[in-house]
Amino acid sequence: MIRAGIIAMGLVMATLGPARAAGSVDDSLDEVASQIVERTQTDGTPTIGISTFTHGDGTCSDLSNYVTEFIVDSLFNAGNGEINIIERSQLSAIFREMELVFDGTIAPDAAKQLGEIEGVDAVVTGSLIQFGEQVKIQARLISTENGRLFATARSSFPSVGSVAKMMTSRSRAQCGFSGAAAGADTATTSDAQVVVIEQGGTAQGGAQGAPLVAPSRTFSSTSFDAEVSNLIYSGGKGDTSFAVRFKNTSQAPIALSYVAESLSVSDGNGGFMSYKDNWSGLRGCNTSSNFQWCTVAYPDKVTTLSPGKVAQLNFQMAGEKGLGDPKITLTMELVVTPDTSDAETYEVQSVGFYDMVPDVK
Repeated sequence: MIRAGIIAMGLVMATLGPARAAGSVDDSLDEVASQIVERTQTDGTPTIGISTFTHGDGTCSDLSNYVTEFIVDSLFNAGNGEINIIERSQLSAIFREMELVFDGTIAPDAAKQLGEIEGVDAVVTGSLIQFGEQVKIQARLISTENGRLFATARSSFPSVGSVAKMMTSRSRAQCGFSGAAAGADTATTSDAQVVVIEQGGTAQGGAQGAPLVAPSRTFSSTSFDAEVSNLIYSGGKGDTSFAVRFKNTSQAPIALSYVAESLSVSDGNGGFMSYKDNWSGLRGCNTSSNFQWCTVAYPDKVTTLSPGKVAQLNFQMAGEKGLGDPKITLTMELVVTPDTSDAETYEVQSVGFYDMVPDVK
């Protein structure tokens, strides 16, 4: 079967080395497309659906929409026309017809239905992560046979000039999501929130007079809650100390592993911080693409939490000294095994905390 071939090849090809940095967005898309083709080779002609590439906070911009649209061209060219591609607009329409919520994420059950009803073999979704002066693009390949992530593809490009300008306005409304399933309450989806990043990095409200996201030290997912419980900025040194707590809110034991390379911290004044020291607590994953190594199958790479239990991650970042009004934004990715009894089922979860006012010393 084609789907079985995709999964088998994806697991083998995922062991390739990390992707190189590209010189432009288009070069980066070509690099990612080449990796996807390599990791989905089969004897037949695979059908791949292209989902939305979002920023780490689940919003979209002109840049993320450019990536979503033009990955199709790069993928078609890399596959020499031997890949059937379902574009984002078509995929969203399919989700509406199936009466499923489509918000840029692919639930395992929804992925399986795509395979059973529409003949889709795999779905490509992805994210853009600002990391210093680079934008990292990560594509994830989801099998429709079992809903599992089976391979990733990565590249990066400079965040300068027109690229930086394409990210200055972001909102969920720009993603083109299909919205809630038929009969669902859509009252909360009509208020588009847009953020405009002015020179110097200050976020100001858009059409609704509100920021992109409310300042928040908390984050919730289906299996865990996270909170920045301690945040201290030293103006004299430029260092910021973080303590982030993770609580298992599910009924099953879970495993968490943070992706060190995905960590991004901004100071609200146009600057980005760099890692300094004192990592402790939650265990980390040091691979850029082979996330199957960051699951409960490798106990030394993960922290396992029973229902209701808490783990804490402590670290320091180095930044500018003497910031008068720092507003810290922290984003990272976690590899989550939602049930430790099934080590082969895992997901990559983007976690974000926004515009946090630290204690200053």
